[in-house]
Parts: sequence; C-alpha cells; structure tokens
Amino acid sequence: MKDINDNIESPFVLKVSFNKFLMYYEDLSKSNDEFIAAKAKRILKHQEPFPILRDGFSDTTLLDKYREEIKYLLQDSFSEILTNNEIKTASVPFHNLIFNSSERFKSILKDAGKDFKLKIINMPEDDKYIIACTIILKFCYGFDLNFKRPFFYEIPDKNGVMRYYKILYNADFTEIIPTQKAKKITQEDYDELLDNFDNIELWKEKFPPKSYLFKGFVISNIFDVTDDQSISNIKSSLIEETSTKNQNFSENIHEVFRSLFNIKDLKVGFSTYNKEENTFEKVYGDGLKSFLLGDEEIIDSKEIFCERSQQMLLYSKKFYSVSDVDKYYKLTKGKVPQYRILKEQGIKSAILAPISESGNLLGVLEIVSNKPR
Repeated sequence: MKDINDNIESPFVLKVSFNKFLMYYEDLSKSNDEFIAAKAKRILKHQEPFPILRDGFSDTTLLDKYREEIKYLLQDSFSEILTNNEIKTASVPFHNLIFNSSERFKSILKDAGKDFKLKIINMPEDDKYIIACTIILKFCYGFDLNFKRPFFYEIPDKNGVMRYYKILYNADFTEIIPTQKAKKITQEDYDELLDNFDNIELWKEKFPPKSYLFKGFVISNIFDVTDDQSISNIKSSLIEETSTKNQNFSENIHEVFRSLFNIKDLKVGFSTYNKEENTFEKVYGDGLKSFLLGDEEIIDSKEIFCERSQQMLLYSKKFYSVSDVDKYYKLTKGKVPQYRILKEQGIKSAILAPISESGNLLGVLEIVSNKPR
C-alpha cells in the first residue's frame, strides 16, 4: 500500500473520491432528455458494484485496480473524439499523482523523455500549504481570498525546446470536511491571516496539518502558452539584466527565443548603434555577443550593410531577415560584409531586428541559426 498522504505536509487528508462527480449524474438521470437520462443511469449503474469509488480511498494501488472503472466514469470528461487535441488530466490536488489523461498529454510527456519529472514551476512548498488553506477558507467559511495566481508546467518537447503550459483547475468535484482537529475560523482570524499572508507558521496554527478531509479530484485543462510566456520571459530577462546585471542573462535570453521560435539551436546577439559616428559597436560586460560584428569591435554602418538592409534597419526601423546566408554570400560574391561575417561564423540564417526608442535607433537584436530558412 502506498498512501497519497505520505511525506506531504498539508491541512488536508486526501482521498480520491467520485461521490461529488456522481451526484451530477444523479441529477442528469432525472433529465427530460431521454438520451442524457439513459446515459447517466448507465454511468451510475456501472459504479454500483464499487462503493469504494464513492467512499474514497488514499491507497494509490487502488487507482490501478479500478483503472478501467474510473476511465468509464470519466468518459464524458475525456472525450475520445477530442483526446488527441485537448491537454487534460484528472489528478489529486497539490500532488503529482495523475490517474487519467488525454492522449495529447501522454504524448507531451513521452516526448519530454523518461527522466522528466512533472512539476508545477511556480509553486514553492510553503505556497502549497497556504493555497490549500485559502481553499478551506472559501469552502468552509465563505472567506474568498481571490488567490488567482496562474500555475504553469515547463515541459521540453522532443527536440529539447522548452514549452510552457498554463493549468486551469476545475474543482467542482471536491468535498472539504472539517475533522476533529479543525479549529473554527473567525473574522478576527481571517483578518490576522491577511496581515500575515507569508507567515507559514501562523497558517499552520490556524489550520493544523491533516485537520480537513479532502474528498474528490480535480480536472486540469492545460493550454500551450509558449509564445506568450516566451515574450514575457524576454521582458523579464531584459528588466533583470538592466537592474541586476544577471550573470545568466545571455543563456536566459537564448532559451526564451528558442521556445518562442521552437528552434533548439537559436542564438541571440546584440550590437549598439552610435548615431553620432554612424557605427555599430559591441556591447561590453556580461551581456550578449554580436554575431553581426563577429571579431570586429566597431564597424561603420555603410561598410557592413548592403543598401537594402541599411534602409530597412536604419531608416524604416523594420526587421531584416536573411533566410539563406550562403545563397546571399554567393549572389554578392562575398563582397557584402554582413553576409561574409555571418558565413565565417557558420551562421546559415538570421533575423536582424532594430531596437529603437522615439524614432531613434539604439541597436540591433540578432537572432541567428546554423540552419537555413
């Protein structure tokens, strides 16, 4: 026997139960729609020989024992028609125990590799306890803290590119019941907790470990938000570099662009523009290198760019892309430095994006790959 409550500090005693879930089917069994009513009755009848599915259990081996029965109960929630499209799981909250999932979710985990361990990336251990307490405050005492922090999984794809997934929980099928250990929470207690939100010891005093029974399960609807998260990470990395001179800035910025473009070998560089001298110069310190300048410290803009790219970057402030460096190197017979310098570094394609403020060019962001197009 392996108990899901082992090695977890929580105000909850966790039990997997389908009681609240089946109560919805009891209502549906009385529907005027004969098809809906018949299906609901079929689900309820299927569960009857297995009362433990309603009573609840904490022994994880029973999830395997009743795997087919549970899958049958959840057939409406995990549609076979949508299973290859939806990213969805049924699980025990505050726990990595997933006992039912869509085929797409299984495929995502398979691509991540056998050594990958699924974990919510932005939920520290202390936060788990406090969030559990806020759920009790709402369910049992009517105090709504409106604790709406989005949670995310970080999962690499089969190419090793990091993908970001936002998790939305459906807790409609849960019951929370105070045990004898539970302390009655008053308005005064609530006010005190609000003023000491990060005081984990105070929360444990008001909500002792294992003082409430949690019966049920949660359904998680999961969405790929890699593009949005990558853009957010770029902003965060730039802000962090500006304020703290983060030593890991260069690698962080590479990683977020790799996720955004879904290309593992992407690299990012930067060169500053000196308006007075009309030159591009390397950035010194712990920041990014410049692929555009290569081994040069400083280059006149007229000497490095062809006429078109100079017009795009300096005057129109629009990005300039080179889909195949080798092709353009041959077309220009190696006479245009921007193609020659990129080719010498083994770069096969690049995007050069102007960074400007109030119409003034500050520099060029260089996104490069060792693959063409």
